[in-house]
Amino acid sequence: MPHRLNILAALVAAVAVAALTPPVHAAANEDDDARMTVVADFNRDGIADIAQVLPGDGSEPATLKISLGNASGGFRLLSSALELGRTPKAIAAADFNGDGIPDLVIGDDDGSLKLFLGDGTGNFAPAPDVARLDSVVSIAVADFNGDGRPDIAVSDWRAGSVTVFLGTGKGGFRLGWLFRLPIPGTVARVSAADFNGDGNPDLAIIYGDGDQYTFDVMLGDGKGTFVHSPKLSFTRDPNSHCPA
Repeated sequence: MPHRLNILAALVAAVAVAALTPPVHAAANEDDDARMTVVADFNRDGIADIAQVLPGDGSEPATLKISLGNASGGFRLLSSALELGRTPKAIAAADFNGDGIPDLVIGDDDGSLKLFLGDGTGNFAPAPDVARLDSVVSIAVADFNGDGRPDIAVSDWRAGSVTVFLGTGKGGFRLGWLFRLPIPGTVARVSAADFNGDGNPDLAIIYGDGDQYTFDVMLGDGKGTFVHSPKLSFTRDPNSHCPA
């Protein structure tokens, strides 16, 4: 099947992130410590840095850990007092306000989608929330409408949907496209790549756990809307898209 390797690569990447994210009601433990991580040059020194969300313990909110890389391969930890939600599920990095500095979007199981703007030193400041959904499972970043500005796709298991928010390039977003998941309540994760080679970012919406992965591919038109591609999608279980 054409482009299956690209789709499977995106599937593996999205699932790897998801596997490192604690379940919605899980208590924090020592293994939760790394488990939502992005890499970018947050202090503009040409060396990769790390932003990591550390889950709370159920009574305390999660925290953001910034580790600045140095030329010898080590890292310097910055303290952060940013207020996150209690059950964060996803983090993504891109320059959302057009100042040349990577910013962060962090999504929580309570549906909050928070934007934090980088200042170029490794510190971040809260900006107005991107949106309030029913829940957030995962976030994918790409330029879906071809305007040179990063957009985001967010999967929401409670609403049973994937929603695309189109970036304004100034730290704002507007509602774009929405896709209803085939099965209400499905925990789906989303990944972006050009799966059909037309130069436009597409979406893979990934369902399931273990070795039972099923995914739908939504082909982007370069204007911020998508159409389902049965040819590039994959269903392992023929009953997996049928309501119980």
